[in-house]
Amino acid sequence: MSETAVADTSASILQRMPELVCLKCQADLAAQDDGLRCAACGRVYPTDAGIPTMLGEEMSRFAEEIAVQDRVALEYESKRYKDEYAQRYHAWWTDRMTSKVSLDGRILDNGCGLGLLAEQISADRLVGLDISSEMLTRARQTYDNLVLGNSQELPFRDGSFDVAFCRSLLHHLPEPETAVREMHRVLRPNGQIVLADTNASLLSTLPRRIAYSGDHFSDDHKNLNRRMLEGYLTPHFTIDEIEYFGYIAYPLMGFPDMVRVFRFVPFKPIAARALMATDAVLSNIPLIRTQSWGIFIKATRKA
Repeated sequence: MSETAVADTSASILQRMPELVCLKCQADLAAQDDGLRCAACGRVYPTDAGIPTMLGEEMSRFAEEIAVQDRVALEYESKRYKDEYAQRYHAWWTDRMTSKVSLDGRILDNGCGLGLLAEQISADRLVGLDISSEMLTRARQTYDNLVLGNSQELPFRDGSFDVAFCRSLLHHLPEPETAVREMHRVLRPNGQIVLADTNASLLSTLPRRIAYSGDHFSDDHKNLNRRMLEGYLTPHFTIDEIEYFGYIAYPLMGFPDMVRVFRFVPFKPIAARALMATDAVLSNIPLIRTQSWGIFIKATRKA
């Protein structure tokens, strides 16, 4: 690629994502041949295929998680989100997330992975951030507003976004509370966060403990629960809604890269509808509903 093409790419990044600022001093960035340069401190952030690298100072803490996410990206693409019924299930609960807020403003997909939200949200409104370059390479097939970054040190100016989605992110992080504080910072007044994360329950605790010993997970992985998530959120957000999800369909349909049981189920179209309908019913039954694999929380930014 020529130097002019690199400079054009850097300039287009800032046009598409004017929220980007220097991690070190929060100053504006300028496009140049070797990437994005801070106008104040001179720090340079390289770009590759239109994606700026803005990972922060303490990346040794994330080295294992980056290695895991880079390794599983291909499995997610070729198995988890390629399987027809896994796709159907993930689209179902992703739609539950997006239905909770207005999608008209500027939206952050924090921990965007392969970019699934871009299938439901206008790409020009969406900015995706992930710590894995392999995930972002695949997300780039769907949309362009992507940043290689660290959720505990977001490279965005204060008050940039109307909504932040946080899909299966917090349980990956060494300091989830820091990531929540950062989302509060980059959201506008009355901005909203919608998260979906793990829920430690009778149903999920032992299987997750076994799974976390495998190569899909780093040592930072946690099985969070409602109390822990509320503890991270309430200093910065007012919780508006809590909903449990994932009972039988979640393990059987959602994760063919890890559990391939559903391939043996006869009459798959009928079985898939029945399993998702069963999950929906269970999520509304007192006492039983809390024994889920996952939890949704919608919250509004405190002033």
